[in-house]
Amino acid sequence: MQTVEFDTNVENGVINIPFQYQEAIPRSVRVIVKPIIEGNDHQKTAKKKKIYSLAVDMTNFIFDRNEINER
Repeated sequence: MQTVEFDTNVENGVINIPFQYQEAIPRSVRVIVKPIIEGNDHQKTAKKKKIYSLAVDMTNFIFDRNEINER
C-alpha cells in the first residue's frame, strides 16, 4: 500500500487530486482530513474569553476576623 500526502483546496465538497498523483492513486481510497491552520488564521477563529467584574457594596458590612477564622 502506497501513501500519498499533498495539500489541496476543497471546492464544493470536492477534494482535487493534483495531476502528478492521479495515476498513482487507485479508485478506492481512505481519506483523512487534517485542516491546515496557519498562524493568524487560528487566532482569528479562537473564541475570545470575556471577563466580567462584579461590584459589591461592602460599606455597611462589618468584618469580624475571629468569627471568620472559626469557620
